[in-house]
Amino acid sequence: MPWRAHRVGECLKVPDEAELWKLSFRKKGGGWTYDPWHIGHSWETKVPLETLCTYEVATACALALRADKLICIIDGPILDENGRLINFLPLQEADMLIRQRDKQSEIVAKYVKDVDEEDLNTVGHDDTSIVHSSQNGKALHSTRAAKSSLELAAAAFVCRGGVQRVHLLDGTIGGVLLLELFKRDGMGTMVASYTVNCRDLYEGARMAMVTDLAGIKQIIQPLEESGTLVRRSDEELLKALDSFVVTEREGQIIACAALFPFFQDKCGEVACIAVSPECRGQGQGDKLLDYIEKKATSLGLDMLFLLTTRTADWFVRRGFGECTIDMIPEERRKKINLSRVELRLIENLNELATDKYLFSLS
Repeated sequence: MPWRAHRVGECLKVPDEAELWKLSFRKKGGGWTYDPWHIGHSWETKVPLETLCTYEVATACALALRADKLICIIDGPILDENGRLINFLPLQEADMLIRQRDKQSEIVAKYVKDVDEEDLNTVGHDDTSIVHSSQNGKALHSTRAAKSSLELAAAAFVCRGGVQRVHLLDGTIGGVLLLELFKRDGMGTMVASYTVNCRDLYEGARMAMVTDLAGIKQIIQPLEESGTLVRRSDEELLKALDSFVVTEREGQIIACAALFPFFQDKCGEVACIAVSPECRGQGQGDKLLDYIEKKATSLGLDMLFLLTTRTADWFVRRGFGECTIDMIPEERRKKINLSRVELRLIENLNELATDKYLFSLS
C-alpha cells in the first residue's frame, strides 16, 4: 500500500558525519556520492512520514558531511537580467545577486537576514546553528516565491558554511548531469566559495612556462589587433614570460595575465588579462586577478596599478580607482606611450578585505 506524507516539516536534525556515511552512499568514480532523501520523521510523534524541503535537507547534509561539492538539479537555468545563463558566481557576487532579489522571495529575505548576523559561522535560519553542531541540521525552509531564488540562497548558504562549490543544473536538459561532468565548459551555474588552498581551486591558475607561449599568443592576439592590448613581439613575450600567470584546461591555455613588480616602489603593474572567447563569463578573469593580488602581497607589494583603454569599468568594479600619473613608478612612466589614450587605475592591497579570498600561494 503506497504511503503519503501527511504534512511538510522542518529539518531540525541530521545524523552526524559518521552516521551519514552509513546511509545511501554509493561509489562513483574515484569518490563517494551521497543522495539525500527528503522524507523524515516527526521529532514529537516519531511518525516517519514528514515531507521536508529538498534544499533544506541537501544543505544540512552537505554541511554535516563537510562536502567539497553540492550538485542541485533544478527546474530551469540561472539567468542574468538579460536572460543569459550565468556560468560562474563567486560567493561575493552570488550574495549581491541574492540581495538584489530579496524583495521577490521570502527565502531570499531570510537569507539576507541570516547572513547579516554578527557571527556568520553560527548562522542558521530561525536561530538554528548548522555549522558548529551536528545536532542541528536546519538550513533552508520556505516556499519558493521567485524563480531560482531558493537555489541561489541554498548555494550561497552552504558556501558560507564551508562547501567549496555548488553546481546548479537545469533539469529540463536531457542528461544534464553527464554533460556537466564531462563537457569542458560544463552546463550550469557554479557558485564558488574560494575558501580553499590555491592548489585545490577549480582549474587553479599557475605561473606560465615556455610551453605556454603559443597558447598565450593565441589568446592575446585578437585583443592586440583590436587595440585593447599593447602589441608584444614573440621576443618581448618570451622575455616577460616569467611574469605571466595562466589558466589551463584540458591541456589548453584558456586565460592569462601578467604581474610586473617594481620592488623599489613596492607596487606592481597588472597587464595583459585575457580570456579565450568561449570561456568568458565564467569567472576566469576574476580568478586570475585574485591570484595576482595574492601573489603581489606575497612579494611584499603594497599597490597594484594598470593602464587600460577599454576595460576600466571591469577593474573599477573590482576595487581599482583612477590615479594620477605621478603615482606610477618613474621607471614605468618613461615607457608610457602618450599617444595612446589610457586610463590609469590603482588598487591599495592593504585595503583589501582580509577575508576576501582565503587561500595561500605556494
